[in-house]
Amino acid sequence: MPRLPFSLAVTQWVSRICSWRALLLAALAILLALLLFQSPLPGKAGADPSWSMVLVYAHRHGFQFGRDVAFTYGPYGFLASRWYYDGVPLVKILWESAGKLALAATLVVMAAFTFNSWYRFGLFYLGLVFAAQLSSDVIFLCIPLLALCWLLPPNRKSWQVAVALIWMAFLAQIRFHYLMQALVAISLIAPSLLIERKPKELMLIVSSFALAFVFFWVLAGQAISNLPAYLGSSWEISNGYVAAMAVNTIPITTWCIAGGICFFVIAFILSSLWSRNLGAEKWMLLYLCCAWYFVWKYGVTRADAVHILVFFPTAFVFCAAAPGFFQRRPCWSFLEINLILSLAGVWSYSSDYLRHLPLNLAHHLHAVPGELFRPKRQAQRFATLEAAMEKAQPVKNLRAIVEQETIDVINLDQYFALREHLNYRPRPVFQSYTAYTPALLKQNLRFYQSSCAPQFVFARLQSVDSRYPAQDDSLLLEELPRRYLMVKEANDFLLLHRKPVQPARELVREKFPVRQVSFGQEIDLPETVNCALELRTIFKPSIYGATRSFLVQPAEVSLILTDRQHGQHTGRLIPEMAAAGFLVQPLLESQKDFADFMAARPGRLVQSIRFEPVSATRNCWSQISIQFSKLPEVPAD
Repeated sequence: MPRLPFSLAVTQWVSRICSWRALLLAALAILLALLLFQSPLPGKAGADPSWSMVLVYAHRHGFQFGRDVAFTYGPYGFLASRWYYDGVPLVKILWESAGKLALAATLVVMAAFTFNSWYRFGLFYLGLVFAAQLSSDVIFLCIPLLALCWLLPPNRKSWQVAVALIWMAFLAQIRFHYLMQALVAISLIAPSLLIERKPKELMLIVSSFALAFVFFWVLAGQAISNLPAYLGSSWEISNGYVAAMAVNTIPITTWCIAGGICFFVIAFILSSLWSRNLGAEKWMLLYLCCAWYFVWKYGVTRADAVHILVFFPTAFVFCAAAPGFFQRRPCWSFLEINLILSLAGVWSYSSDYLRHLPLNLAHHLHAVPGELFRPKRQAQRFATLEAAMEKAQPVKNLRAIVEQETIDVINLDQYFALREHLNYRPRPVFQSYTAYTPALLKQNLRFYQSSCAPQFVFARLQSVDSRYPAQDDSLLLEELPRRYLMVKEANDFLLLHRKPVQPARELVREKFPVRQVSFGQEIDLPETVNCALELRTIFKPSIYGATRSFLVQPAEVSLILTDRQHGQHTGRLIPEMAAAGFLVQPLLESQKDFADFMAARPGRLVQSIRFEPVSATRNCWSQISIQFSKLPEVPAD
């Protein structure tokens, strides 16, 4: 008799597990996990593959984030990398299989507990499938969804809060942006619990997140003492991202559809405020606003093919789920219009994505099980692709010169150093175009001034988004002739070697008076004798310009340089980077210019410069201040 209750409990437990609803949710979780699976690819040249490979290198060599590496990704960022070299780490394979399955199961179970109708659940799951097929960055929405479904609601359960906090703490170390999403959620639950007079629950949530974050940080081999440096440098990079990386390559139709989606989301938020007494749900609604702002800015700040094709699927998921957060009784919400608009947005940008979606979906589901259950086959496929990639991209034969000495790469092609298995020792902001602010530029400069500086530098004068190349790592660029000698010159790169005797003092700058200038004004460069000239420019935004930058995108500025043969050279100028100063004399536009500069050979000289706004955005700026500085120690014949 005493065994009967136990047997009955087991029977009931098994029957629940085997119920059709549980089996359906399990099948949906497995299907979503298969769609989230990301097959690793061998590394190749280029900005994105290179920084992905550096994250893998940092993981393998135990680099400390904040001290050795300053980037928008954290110590687990290599898990989000698509490109690898010398095989794929076991932890990546585990993440793509077991980790993605656990994440998919969490999303499915979360939806099952949150949405009170199969209609809402179906729309949400359809959005996840749509997003997973078009983009691998569905993780971007995980923290907002966890916060809105399991952390912020007043009827949350303890186990839901625990699961949400564990996932938040882990995902926050993949990317700094995810950490910001988590911190906003926790900062909003604090006043809610304080008003409800639940300080113990608040302390438990805050301490649990902090402990989980530190646990995963230490598990990744990171020192706790590096946390302040990591948070500070990552915040600096994130803060400069909007001004530095904003581009606009999408058609006006796509912009209008994206704006329409934003309008309906704002209308939904306002209607939620006016239609009912939210009570404790007001904190959820406030986080809904923050989460949508993250989604919007993530998609339209860098409005190119990659990010706009992330925006529309994530907007689909967000808008399908939003009415269910507040448990509205009607199945239909006017926010469902955004589901149609999201599909229309993808179609307006590139109809091929939607036309090929069913075929790509079928191909993906057919290929992934073979990748998962035949690891040897996957390893052989990766090795074959890696060999083909190396054959297509000849090596630079750096090892014969560098041997076991340390080497860094300027600007963004770390692939060439990593593929030859050199002793790579990067500066903290390891891709020059991501040193978005004066503080980051100075951080890289201090590294090269220290005893940790690399003995060799693989250098290319290159940039992204049509920038004027001399801006990238501008302070370091000015120092290179003082600290390094050129030992190899090729068509597409220079190999520099550190001088045995290093300068003991800072670079001398003889400053000219500060001047106020305007757009379109031709500015003659001061006369100098055989030395370089630095320009510092302060662009002060107007109220309209600051508002435009916060809501959509910052205005762009072009720099036009006129050389002494009356030829004109145009490059995009990044205001934050221009404030630190960059070389305008000699002209540094091509790899040959850079080689002449390092070898102290006569190069092209600049006669005058002027600034021009891009796309009639002159009213975005209220003032332009400039200051030239002569650099006597840096030759420019």
